[in-house]
Amino acid sequence: MQKNFSWPTESSNVLTVDLTRVAPSLHNRYVLRLRDRISKESRSLKVIAGNQLEISNDALPGPANQTVAWVDEIYPDGESKPLTPRVRVDALKHVAQLERWLRQPAQAATHAEAARMLETLTTWECFGDSEWQSRLVRIVNDVLRRLQRIHRIPSHSRLALLCELYPLQAAYSDSVPGNVMVSLTVMKELHAVLERHGASTQREIFHVTSPSEGPVSDSLRADLRDLLETSLAFNNPSTSSRMMRGQVLSVLEGRTAALREFRAALSSGQQLVKSLYLDMGSFTYGLPETIAGAKNVPIAWHGAEIPEATTGTILYSANIEFLRRYMARILFYACAEPELHLHFHLVASDAEARAFIREAEELSRTIHGFSHRTSMPPSLSWSSSQLPAEVGNPITYFACARYLVAGQVMDKFGTDVWVQDVDLYPTSPISQAGTALSRFDVVLAASSGINMLAPWRRYIANSVYISRSEKGRAFAKNAAQYISAFLDEPDSWMLDQNALDWAVEKAPAGTSIGNMRALDIQLTQSAMNGSIES
Repeated sequence: MQKNFSWPTESSNVLTVDLTRVAPSLHNRYVLRLRDRISKESRSLKVIAGNQLEISNDALPGPANQTVAWVDEIYPDGESKPLTPRVRVDALKHVAQLERWLRQPAQAATHAEAARMLETLTTWECFGDSEWQSRLVRIVNDVLRRLQRIHRIPSHSRLALLCELYPLQAAYSDSVPGNVMVSLTVMKELHAVLERHGASTQREIFHVTSPSEGPVSDSLRADLRDLLETSLAFNNPSTSSRMMRGQVLSVLEGRTAALREFRAALSSGQQLVKSLYLDMGSFTYGLPETIAGAKNVPIAWHGAEIPEATTGTILYSANIEFLRRYMARILFYACAEPELHLHFHLVASDAEARAFIREAEELSRTIHGFSHRTSMPPSLSWSSSQLPAEVGNPITYFACARYLVAGQVMDKFGTDVWVQDVDLYPTSPISQAGTALSRFDVVLAASSGINMLAPWRRYIANSVYISRSEKGRAFAKNAAQYISAFLDEPDSWMLDQNALDWAVEKAPAGTSIGNMRALDIQLTQSAMNGSIES
């Protein structure tokens, strides 16, 4: 592996090689070798770790923009061997240790342990290639996922010490290691702030822009402001810090201020945001008012029968391939609660939809007959629409289509709709939940703790009840408008959850919004979804 150095412009006449951040404990003496790619002439100069070396253009064997530099290590016998392969081996050992060390980020650690881990990050900053960076990203993703389940970060935990020590030894930058450390530090700080205000374990609605709740408390607002000012003072340029500021600003000041930070982050760090994954929702966060309204999805209805004595409709949308994975399980539970009305909106051609419906209805009869139940078989209805040509990500559309057709389903059956993910299943009867849900215009799962800050994690789209009241219909229309505005975006993960945040913001005065979690409705996802869907 070679460590390349280059010039900002072809007219530059000085090459500066900065070795001040190479860990002296790993490497002591180097040769800087300059090679002209055209003439193949080679020259060598000795340099010492921890210093800077400047070489004028006239000492170079060729034009600056055609010269490559890399570092070799000098051994006592005078032999020169490439340095970076050895750095790679050493660093990978450190990475393996870091992965093991951070698997339990809340466990106690010593400063010496943390300092050893920092050496790994410093080496990465100097010599890291895309493979190393990818591995580091996986580490931070794993830690962040674990932190989502930890409500309190102990002051002497491994994560706390790592975050405290890193700024002392290497300044934050917009590199992958720098953004990793910002992510971990911000997570630690936000956990601490929200814990002080009782937000980490709050199960009622705790969303500061909800129309059913008052504004943020003055003390929480002050703490979040302090966090913003600290970020601006110490790590203003990094992508992760901009993402954090945008999330906090979405709570304190609103959509316009938040959007400014998200756009600044994406302008320079799109690939980083994609690799860290957690903030992919920033790609579809915006102001849909400047874009045309929701388009009416042309629906084909399959079967004209309207279920009798139905007060609500459970609404799914999916492509046929995904629905095949879960259809048998949906029907199994539907047989246990025959009073439920299930409507499936298929994103498929008319012919494909009709063929699948024949299979699914035969499967429903088979499961019902095999169980020897005396009750009626599951109540099913069907519709379909084709995938629009302008859609940037078909998978996003499959999930979002239920919100685009919700109003038409209400009109068709004269019922409220309960939007659900295809991969959800009940762990206790849900047929009686309609009584609790019908007290509200809208019911959705409101996130608490740190997840309430990100607009795309603030409300969860897998289980949302929308009444056919005037205010419920307005909510559905606003969500559909938002989704329509961003359907051409290829990186559109979490679009439906951004749409819910927008619909809450735009909800008419007096809209009653309930929290699905506070109602304790027992719907869950299987831990083996990956195996089911493969």
